[in-house]
Amino acid sequence: MTDDRAQDESLNVFDTLLMPLRLPGRVVADIELLTRRAGTLIEGLGVLQDSIDRIESRVDRLEKQRMDAFLKAVGKLQGSMSHIEERVDVLTTMEETITDRLDGVRHDLNERMLSVQQEVKAMRSPMDQMAGDVAKIDDLLPNPNDGPLTRLKDTLTSSG
Repeated sequence: MTDDRAQDESLNVFDTLLMPLRLPGRVVADIELLTRRAGTLIEGLGVLQDSIDRIESRVDRLEKQRMDAFLKAVGKLQGSMSHIEERVDVLTTMEETITDRLDGVRHDLNERMLSVQQEVKAMRSPMDQMAGDVAKIDDLLPNPNDGPLTRLKDTLTSSG
């Protein structure tokens, strides 16, 4: 404190008059300090902006690479889809051909079955008549279990 008193005692009128100017000098010094710090901060922001720009360019490159890979995969998929569509067209044509042939076979088989049915109907009456004739003939034949040959056989084969 003695230094402050010594300064205060050594102040003369001229120093007293200049006293208000000292305060703006401190303000100017503080402003200079703030300006330097703001400059440092701005430089830091510039470095940060450079880092952000590098990151953005990296992200852009990665996005472009991924997009290129995606487009390439889509191109291959389109080629595969075209190939599959061609196969489907071939299979559709084959299906139509097979369906037409099956319809033809089904029609032919139906006609043949109707013809066979008519022939069976036509043969039914003669077959029934023939079955009746065979039954009459069977009734007229002698019983094979009771005849001279059966008795002879029983005589020859009997062990008694």
